[in-house]
Amino acid sequence: MYKWLIIGGGIQGTTLAVHLVKSRKASIKDLAVIDPHERPLECWKRNTGRIQMKYLRSPSVHHVDTEPFSLQMYADKSQWPEVFFGRYKRPSLSLFNQHCEAVLDEIHIEQAWKTGTVTDLRRTNGLWEAETDAAGTITGERVVLAMSFSHQPSWPEWAKPFQNDGIYHVFDRDVDDVRNESVQMAVVGGGITAAHYAIKLADDGHDVTMLVRHPFRIYDFDSDPGWLGPKYMKAFSKTSDYQKRRQWITSARHRGSFPKDISRTLAVYREEGRVKVIQDDIDSCQKTVDGKIQIHGKNSESPYEYERIALATGFTSDISRFEWVQRAAQAEQLPYAGCGFPIVGQDLQWGKGLYVMGAFAELEIGPTARNISGARKAAYTIAHTAKHTF
Repeated sequence: MYKWLIIGGGIQGTTLAVHLVKSRKASIKDLAVIDPHERPLECWKRNTGRIQMKYLRSPSVHHVDTEPFSLQMYADKSQWPEVFFGRYKRPSLSLFNQHCEAVLDEIHIEQAWKTGTVTDLRRTNGLWEAETDAAGTITGERVVLAMSFSHQPSWPEWAKPFQNDGIYHVFDRDVDDVRNESVQMAVVGGGITAAHYAIKLADDGHDVTMLVRHPFRIYDFDSDPGWLGPKYMKAFSKTSDYQKRRQWITSARHRGSFPKDISRTLAVYREEGRVKVIQDDIDSCQKTVDGKIQIHGKNSESPYEYERIALATGFTSDISRFEWVQRAAQAEQLPYAGCGFPIVGQDLQWGKGLYVMGAFAELEIGPTARNISGARKAAYTIAHTAKHTF
């Protein structure tokens, strides 16, 4: 039996594991980190690598370790080249990943790792039992929901008939890479993922068009930094109106945006003719006799035609797809807000010994809940609710 079951081994779950061990709230042998992948952060690395992200959007103080300047100190010791970008010291992806590996090696995360997908969760005799498809039933005193929605790529209705038949989502797990020779590509989306991926495809020699619904939105971060502290969070935490909290979260997030440096790069690529941008709202699509895909936009009389289409349309935030969470919540009579997300306490406890992080905690953490900064805040909160050390 374990003291903590952490379901999800991405940024959220690994950050919590580090905080629990380094704050001496638990030893690594007290933890079971349950994740479908073979290694920590595998999904994070696959997705960021696929779009060839060079620098993170977040500053250097946002990482998986407990000390704020851990990443900067690691870079200094390692003499890492091209480590930070801009005045916010945004770390390179390679540095960030290497630092994650070093920190996780330090706590011996492999001793806690359980590869498997959770299929059921129940509370029996005061303990939590997580049933998995590969690691059997794992029992713990406490359980933390630290899953993301990365397994739920969002597909527009018009694209679904051609799923993996000329149209793919950038973050599909088993997507085939675009072949080497030049291809007429459309990237659907106007946010940071679409921008990164369009630049990557252009660098690979493809003929790239970005199809966007709105003009480019330029923001340094995906929400105002005021949401990291009391400037905005004081009023957010004070209200017990969860509909209002949801409205604040929605309006605070700069969805479909990217920072100035990516905007400048895109401007250069557009000037050079390497990336084209069309603003339109896609209505439908169809295949031609020669296998190309025609897209019909609401603002154009003639269709747009491409060989392949990549969707950079984000993820679907549908908690109901975690059916085992729904069953556990029903059995324990756990509260939900009208938006379908958990209502939790300030300690991020949803039910007796059941904690949440990431999107599951956003009605308490706020707009930053899904980010690295939100992972750090949730990990600190949960770690310091533990009542005993080893």
